[in-house]
Amino acid sequence: MQLKNGDIFAEHYQLKKLLGVGSFGEVWLARNILADVDVAIKLYGLLDDNGIKDFREEFKLAYKLHHPNLLHLNHFDVFGQCPFLVMPYCPKGSSASLKGKMSEKQIWRFIRDVSCGLMFLHNQNPPIIHQDIKPDNILIGDDDKFIISDFGISRKLEHTFRKSINKVESSGTLAYMGPERFAEKPLIVATSDIWSLGMSVYELSTGLVLWEGMGGCVQLNGAHIPALDEKYSLSSTYKCNFLGADNKQ
Repeated sequence: MQLKNGDIFAEHYQLKKLLGVGSFGEVWLARNILADVDVAIKLYGLLDDNGIKDFREEFKLAYKLHHPNLLHLNHFDVFGQCPFLVMPYCPKGSSASLKGKMSEKQIWRFIRDVSCGLMFLHNQNPPIIHQDIKPDNILIGDDDKFIISDFGISRKLEHTFRKSINKVESSGTLAYMGPERFAEKPLIVATSDIWSLGMSVYELSTGLVLWEGMGGCVQLNGAHIPALDEKYSLSSTYKCNFLGADNKQ
């Protein structure tokens, strides 16, 4: 489906700007013509009826998840066998725009906000493992709160998309994958998200991608995590107030 700025999608959404392209579709800034508000729309690849049924069930699970540090999925629909999700639009973009420029207070808030969102996901029954925590997937809310996005579709369902477009790569982004993802028998566990959070914090603090983007496979082969340069070291000021009144959401 070839789309361009100004197109009317699914009758109610006027496309304004392409925000990003991923393995399974596109994210657009659009105007909900009926409600007269801007929204973000994530368009996925074409699916058959069984795939759409699975997608609908996944959406029903994700729709029930409410947490201040998770981007809520507002609406699910299908247009021309293309499932899509409607989400709030975050005009401040993602934390990726802050690489190497975050203040110490922002770093601590990032750690707290993302940790809280992950704890909520990991405490679901069964646990929800994000598998792709990285600066691009952490959005900045209107109140500067950090919000986890791109958690709404399980990796089981992504297998359906891969089959439909003949893709076989694993979930996640190489630079942020922990060593357990590269083992002879790869593991996908909650600590995988924690590792990815740590890699994200290193990148946001220094502006550098650790190990030239090769991820945890480097550590699996014996590499050590380098210490932060003194200019990037975090003081105890915000550690002491990490969950205190000075940093309340």
